[in-house]
Amino acid sequence: MERTISAMSDQFWTLHDFTATGGHPPFKRLMQNRLRARMEKLVQLHPDWDVNDYAHYFGEIINDDSQPELEKRLAHWHLLAYFDRDRCYLIWRSWYRLPFYAAHAESLYALTNEHLCNREKLQQYLHKYKTSNDTRANLKTYMLGVLRNIMRHYVNWESKWHLLCDVDLTSRRKLQKAEERITEVLKNSGSKEPEISQYLFAWRYFVPVYKNNRVYHPNRREGEKWPEPEFSDFVEAAKDYNSQRFQPGAPLQVAVGAAVTPAMIQQWMNICIAALQQSSQITEVSYDAINVQQPDLKSISSWEALEQEEKPTEIDQILHREIAAIEQNLDSVRSQIPQSSRQAVMPLCYPHRLVLLTQEQFSSKIGVHQGTISRFISKNVEAPLLEKFQELTSERINSSAYVKTFLTEKFAHLDSANPIEVQLIAAIANLDPESQQILKLSYGQQINLTELTQILSQEQPISQQQAQQKLTLAQNQLEKSFLKLLNQWQTNYIKSWLKNYYQNLIQSGLLKSFEQLESQQQEIICQRYVQKQDIKSNSHASQTLILAKQQLQRSFLRWINTRFGISLKSETQQVGEVVEDWLSKDVLYLEIQRN
Repeated sequence: MERTISAMSDQFWTLHDFTATGGHPPFKRLMQNRLRARMEKLVQLHPDWDVNDYAHYFGEIINDDSQPELEKRLAHWHLLAYFDRDRCYLIWRSWYRLPFYAAHAESLYALTNEHLCNREKLQQYLHKYKTSNDTRANLKTYMLGVLRNIMRHYVNWESKWHLLCDVDLTSRRKLQKAEERITEVLKNSGSKEPEISQYLFAWRYFVPVYKNNRVYHPNRREGEKWPEPEFSDFVEAAKDYNSQRFQPGAPLQVAVGAAVTPAMIQQWMNICIAALQQSSQITEVSYDAINVQQPDLKSISSWEALEQEEKPTEIDQILHREIAAIEQNLDSVRSQIPQSSRQAVMPLCYPHRLVLLTQEQFSSKIGVHQGTISRFISKNVEAPLLEKFQELTSERINSSAYVKTFLTEKFAHLDSANPIEVQLIAAIANLDPESQQILKLSYGQQINLTELTQILSQEQPISQQQAQQKLTLAQNQLEKSFLKLLNQWQTNYIKSWLKNYYQNLIQSGLLKSFEQLESQQQEIICQRYVQKQDIKSNSHASQTLILAKQQLQRSFLRWINTRFGISLKSETQQVGEVVEDWLSKDVLYLEIQRN
């Protein structure tokens, strides 16, 4: 009976999120529990029913108008769960070799949702199944055949231009999502800046031209594949591109160099299509979890401390030495925080992902005001580390000379991989529209002062002296904006570096605590969190896992007490959440791969 209840619950309440890497069901936990509880009661009432009987029962409910709306809705959700796993596997198994699957996996999932989540459509399919003469197929097999035909029709109708241009231009959210997707696949295919910004800028103007001239053409029949564009479409898109690339809202990358040609627009659009078609496929868990290759746990010999990077950069090495010196001198600084607790402040309550205490909790534990903790962190750790970092960067960057060199030598060859140039690009975007245009024309197009004066005089006549003054003002504004953004970037860099540094320190403590577990406890944790095995159905394995996690937590608490002289026994639940978060984020898997 217990095994039957478990089997029924798994089939009629668990939904698989096709687009999430974690595979967690999209239903809220409360709804999952509610559906499972209903299944358990139903199995107890009808222990002799098989899976088809339960599916038939829920189908009868949603077709019965006398049933309350809530009952029909819950029955609908039970059927969704019943079809869901096989629907996901069908998408992967039948279509993963097609280029359109790689680009439109989410679209296939959304397409099948339109037929499964729409109760009226599902009722129609259930009615057709009930009245059909084919009794050889059960309901699930019948529905999978329906979904297979729907997807086959969709894929056959698809074209590469539909893949590129099927976007709602009236929706800013959908347009932004499409741009983000194209940007991601271009990066994965090896494209870099400034090409990516140029491709996207061209795409924004090509899509409306192509859709107006081809997709909405009166001679095109509804349901046909999207036709090939004509060369006149690229001519029109190139004209729009060139006329708009100097506008204030245009990316800096499109203002440099010569005007684009229709052939370039055509080439760029084909590059985007190739990247979309060849984008990495969404990996699904195998239908049979037993066939998944498991890592050899016996090959794990030791764990490496996370704070030791394989190839630390020069700046990282300097910052590591600086933070070590800061920590050694914390006992001598002026602060109301007891000397015995100062070494624990940053590891335990600096706001990284595995933070164990809030500043308020820590201050209450050691008997000081929360502001004392905040000032201690800012004044004694962040400030000296930031000062050292600014010293390092100032040795490499003279802001005035760097801006001048950037404008005269690098403006036409932007490198978005360079973090300093990224700040300069952002600084230009922060300028007023006229200053942006002046810099784009002067350095992006490298026009002389006479030509600049002529362009600026189109709206109101000005002299060359006034044009020179405007150019100088734009350069000065750029330098001020750059300094402001550079300072903010330096501050953010240090805060991010500290978060990573102390998170790695906590991770190293968790790894050491894991090493202290018995081999059987290590193995059961790896099975659950590394191999992603579902061990809930095995009561012995579940109990072993619970005991292993409890022992891991106790060992971690001892490590904290020994390392920092702080007891967190009163925060056991909070520490347990951190341990669970660490386990669930595949830290163990990453470490196993390194050993």
